[in-house]
Formats: sequence, structure tokens, C-alpha cells
Amino acid sequence: MANRFDEIGALFLQRRKELGLTQEQLGKKIGVTKSEISKIENGRGITFSTINKLSEALGVEATVKLKSATVTSKDMIHYIVMSMGLFARKHKLSKKEACNYLSRFKGLEFSINNYEVEHQLSLQDCVDDMTAICRMNGGAI
Repeated sequence: MANRFDEIGALFLQRRKELGLTQEQLGKKIGVTKSEISKIENGRGITFSTINKLSEALGVEATVKLKSATVTSKDMIHYIVMSMGLFARKHKLSKKEACNYLSRFKGLEFSINNYEVEHQLSLQDCVDDMTAICRMNGGAI
């Protein structure tokens, strides 16, 4: 999953460029250094206070959206563990290697995000889908 702070930083970067401001100019407007603006635009050091200051300086409005947390069921955990084990066996990996690979190349994220559909398929189909997603994201298996 994308770090949401990266997305916020990218939006501030885009707006700063739209206005033709340098990092130094924007930093002076809100009382921070150029390097601090760079960090913020890269998703680091972002606080609600910073968001408010930047929003005001850039002439935009920031909003916060709250949504219910996803509840992970025992069935979902069991299904994901089983599919990871089958993935490891199919690709001749240890379970730890399979978990690291699936995490790195977004196969695990895909299975979790699409559990409602994936768990209705066979475990083999789930493994095939995870393999395809990992390949699309740069995996070599």
C-alpha cells in the first residue's frame, strides 16, 4: 500500500509547481527551510499543523476522510496463510522467502484487498493470481 503521506507530499509538490514557487520560496512563506519542504514533498515530517500551513500558503483546502477500519477475519487469515504456503511450495521457496517475495511485489496486498473474490476461487487460482500480480510488479518468478 502507498504511504498516504507520500501522496500528500506529492500533492503539495504539484501545487507548488503550479504556482511557480521554489522550495525555498514556499519554505519562507511558512517559516521552514528548503530541506524541510523537500522532506514534506517526499512524505516525511508531515503533521496536521504542517498540512494546515502549507494549505494556506498554497491556497488550497485540506480535508480528512475517516472510514471504518477493515476487520480481518480468522477465515481470511487462514486463507492467506494457506495460499502463501501453496505459493511457497509451487515456487520452491521457504515460507519466509515466499512471504517476503509476495510482500515486495504486492501479491500479498492483492490477495488481502481482493479476498472477497479470491476466497471463492480455488487456492491454486489464488496462487496463480498472486504470481501474475508479482510479475506485473517486477517479480521474476
